[in-house]
Amino acid sequence: MNRPSGLFTVVSAFAAFGFYIPFLYMKSFDFESFGYMLLLLLLTIAFGIGILVRRVVVKRWISFASLFAVLFFLGISVCMFLSTEHLRPWARWLVASGKYTNLVLRQEPDPQTGLRYVEWDGWGWAGMDTSVDLVYDPTDTLAHEIKYNPQGRFAEVADKTHFVQRLGKGWYSLTLYTDEDL
Repeated sequence: MNRPSGLFTVVSAFAAFGFYIPFLYMKSFDFESFGYMLLLLLLTIAFGIGILVRRVVVKRWISFASLFAVLFFLGISVCMFLSTEHLRPWARWLVASGKYTNLVLRQEPDPQTGLRYVEWDGWGWAGMDTSVDLVYDPTDTLAHEIKYNPQGRFAEVADKTHFVQRLGKGWYSLTLYTDEDL
């Protein structure tokens, strides 16, 4: 891959991640999400118009490297949007872990499970709220126990949990079923 094409690829990858940052703070797929997708569509249309103007005015097509970079940007953007449930907790952990780890560690451990947790994210409307908790498990066995031993020590947590994601040693993101709390 030649130098300009590699540069275009790197720039488009960073642009895709940059455009994804608002999703870290959105609470649900609503007007903001629609606006994001509309922005991507408008940018793509503007790029297409730019290609056509360049062809008509300058009588040259745009390079394949630029076209590849835009397709790469759109591909990354779509993949990130489609995998938001898995990517969002991990990305939020990278951005805001310091603030939340201190908050969680100040909590008293639950007497039955030994877990410390705080509400980390959530979305919903009209009483149908879904919450995501940041959980600290000093034994670092929460995901394994919920998956392979749902009737064990974390049985109550397993009954309420829709999705568990390990963020780091002892740290987990738990997406709870609608209207459930830890």
